[in-house]
Amino acid sequence: MAKKRIRRPQPLAPPPQSSTLRSRKRARQATTLFHKYSQERDAAVARARAGGCHMDDDGGGGDFDSSNASSLSPHQITLIDEVRKWNDKISEMGGREEYQKASQMNTHLFSTSKWVLGILGRWGWLDGIKVSSDSSSHTTSSSVLEIDDTKKKSKKEKVPRRDVRTLEVGAINTQLLDAAARTRIRNNHQSSTNSNEPPSEKRESTSKRNNIVASNQTERVYRLDVKAIDIRSTDPRIEQMDFFDLPLPDDPNQTHESDNNDSSSEHQQPYDVIVNSMVINCVTTPCQRGKMLHLCYQQLRPGGVCFLTLPKLCLIQSKYMSRSYFEEILTKGIGFEIVKEVARESPKVAFFVLKKPNEEGESSSGSSSISSSSDGNRIWDDKFARMPVLHRGKKFRNTFAVTLNKEEIIAG
Repeated sequence: MAKKRIRRPQPLAPPPQSSTLRSRKRARQATTLFHKYSQERDAAVARARAGGCHMDDDGGGGDFDSSNASSLSPHQITLIDEVRKWNDKISEMGGREEYQKASQMNTHLFSTSKWVLGILGRWGWLDGIKVSSDSSSHTTSSSVLEIDDTKKKSKKEKVPRRDVRTLEVGAINTQLLDAAARTRIRNNHQSSTNSNEPPSEKRESTSKRNNIVASNQTERVYRLDVKAIDIRSTDPRIEQMDFFDLPLPDDPNQTHESDNNDSSSEHQQPYDVIVNSMVINCVTTPCQRGKMLHLCYQQLRPGGVCFLTLPKLCLIQSKYMSRSYFEEILTKGIGFEIVKEVARESPKVAFFVLKKPNEEGESSSGSSSISSSSDGNRIWDDKFARMPVLHRGKKFRNTFAVTLNKEEIIAG
């Protein structure tokens, strides 16, 4: 009788020499466990700090100052051991590196970049944003979400345009960066030669056309100026930076003439587009999630848009959250307008296109055919600063929540 083959337990994360995850199931397990362990670890760090332990934030905030180990009480040692336990669990499942690999695999199922580019293409933003020259400096057209009607005008009319300043938060791939760098050959069309021209002039005209074709230049396909950041960069083009450390822009109403020529002014200018895909659910505390949403609002120019996605489970299985309450936080708490025309539904992902209202005195819709679901006016409610229990029962096992700081909202 043949011996029964004993299967060895397969590790959740692939060995170090493997560069990608091949199983969708294990990719989902990796992302789920990383979120769970990170939240538990951060909660343990908070308890340790409250107990008087000196924790080190470098590399995830789980280490402690060993110089004070001899003066720790038994309770403090217990708290630090708990932090170490969750750090070890994160390391065992592969850490943030394996989480990013799993996230990259999940993006093959649905490309956020294609979704964003598709909507920007519908609005005509891929050709750049129209600017008006009614003042000494260029300013953005008043109706930023107005669908581009330039193609209907005569080709001889050249409307001034500038690049679409785009910020991708938590970038795990370079799809938007690749789209911004994509080029094509620009053809220089010349009028046909007059049949009444003498042969010598015809030959000269043909020679000129050949020289023009030979000197064709490349041009960018999309007028995008993309800045991609992540707390752990996976590509040299992705800046390793924490979104919470990103400098706030200057006055949103102020725009410099050197927007397209001087890259040093990038950090001083508000963004036209922010892509925040599957990031807010990775933020471990409710107050930090609220702060992230508020910072997205602050980083946008009036009329700019934020593309936000998060797991649907955060909205349907949390005892502190529902879709209607989350939309109330986005609109009445933060001040966004939800653009319903480009709404998208998915069984597992919630999609939001959020617009920062235009300047005071301007209609939020204007002549635009894109409508929003809110008047953009903040109506503060004290419940935004708390975590009200909306659902009870074993079904609602998720603890996703968002809280806002009233002082920060009013000041911003």
